[in-house]
Amino acid sequence: MTKEDEHKAKENDALLIEAMNGLTFEERQEQQEIVHGVDDMDADESTFIDSALKDLDRILLGTKKGTVYETAEALNPEYVNARAFRIMFLRGNRYDAKASAKQMLSFFEWKKQLFGEEKLVKDITMDDLDEDDRACLRTGCMQIPGKDRSNRIIILLLPGMRCFKTLMNELRTRYYIWMTVLKSEECQRRGAVVLQYAVGDFRDKKQGDGYMETFILTSALPLHQAAIHLFTDNSTEYILGNGAIRIMPRKIRARFRLHFGSHMECQYLLSTYGIAAWILPLKPITFEMNLEQHHRWFQSCLITDTSDCSDLVRTQTINIECNNNDVLYVAGKKSPNAGNDRLRVLVTDLSQIYDSGTKEKKRMVVDGMIGEIQKTGGRFLKRHPESQSDWTEIPLDEVRLKITQMFRNHRRRADALIQGGRLITGEPLSNDVVFGKTHRSRGSDLMHHLIKERSDEYNALDRGMKVQVVDGLIQRIRDEGGRFLQPAPDDGGWLEVTNEMARVRISKYFRNNRRHTKKN
Repeated sequence: MTKEDEHKAKENDALLIEAMNGLTFEERQEQQEIVHGVDDMDADESTFIDSALKDLDRILLGTKKGTVYETAEALNPEYVNARAFRIMFLRGNRYDAKASAKQMLSFFEWKKQLFGEEKLVKDITMDDLDEDDRACLRTGCMQIPGKDRSNRIIILLLPGMRCFKTLMNELRTRYYIWMTVLKSEECQRRGAVVLQYAVGDFRDKKQGDGYMETFILTSALPLHQAAIHLFTDNSTEYILGNGAIRIMPRKIRARFRLHFGSHMECQYLLSTYGIAAWILPLKPITFEMNLEQHHRWFQSCLITDTSDCSDLVRTQTINIECNNNDVLYVAGKKSPNAGNDRLRVLVTDLSQIYDSGTKEKKRMVVDGMIGEIQKTGGRFLKRHPESQSDWTEIPLDEVRLKITQMFRNHRRRADALIQGGRLITGEPLSNDVVFGKTHRSRGSDLMHHLIKERSDEYNALDRGMKVQVVDGLIQRIRDEGGRFLQPAPDDGGWLEVTNEMARVRISKYFRNNRRHTKKN
């Protein structure tokens, strides 16, 4: 960056400071937490939503005459006046009834322009996009690559990948993606994080064609943009972005961040805002865009939305071929795949950092591990429920839960060793009880049978007497020649746990059995 660019960067910081100074202390604190992805969920809206809806109805009554909104209401009043539909606009405008009413009028104007009057009162699906629209959607110029550490959806915009027959194709594509993420009530409440990534080959090759129309359309869609990040490595674009900041309203300016740097520098900057670097689907070294995940999303939308989805499309979506770098989850079995081995090593290496960290630090450790697997081309796969010979990709939220459980299991095994557990060699015997989901034995089956058999008795007793039931169960297993085992730390054989630890684990099984019984 030249001295002139550094001067512009300082001006950019000064504008941000000016915007923040124009807010109250509470507003500044809120904006900082939102942008950095450490905000809490919104307060319970049930205390004020009815009042906001009444205000919205009153304002629309006085402004709708002669508008497309009025036409839509005449076509299908149930659609237009649906409570959930109206709340979506209130959430998108942070419950400002006046702004919500204005946006609803604009929304129907745009919807008619993009899809025609006959589709004003229906949800837009893939069936409503023509071949050119779908081709634009497949390019990946707009993607939903994942979520930030606050679990907010991220929308990735790649100006250099813009490709369309007419501008209307791109506008319909943007409408479809925005409204797709708004199907999530959590996204309506918390908003989305928008990343416009114009670094290297991803700089816009259309010279900004259609930007004004895109901006106006986006303003008509009820998605709250909680944070907006613009990345560039071009000095001219950086200066233009700096100029755009000057004319932004203060509250938007406080949520906007302009970044200058290379691919690696921008990935580092992302991590400071609660966004894992691997969220950018860039291939290592070459920094080309990896569209595999986006195309899987596109195929899943085809299956969900379209009435003419062929069996071939469904088969292609299900039939994922695993590679050596994938982490494979097979119920009841330990996978020898290299990706699984890499993940187990990461759990061992990072266990102390994870165990000693805050909730936020733990989340970052887990996301970093996911990124390490994905950098090698690995994915997290499980058997497809409809075809045991095929694989399907596991959602990231589920992957996080599985890795978190791996850390808990590792800590439990290490604690057992510290508390006097005995390492044994060889494989478990048939009468042994093996704690965990990956091993079943006659001893484990007997233990679960005894738990179900004595569950009512256990639940009816006070805490002191419950111990006697558990001890009786332990003795029964030992009388059968069984031991209580669990995998040793670092997958180094087996660990025979003490009676005290067995008592803790079996008591938990009794509690889980009670919860399961209540649910059923």
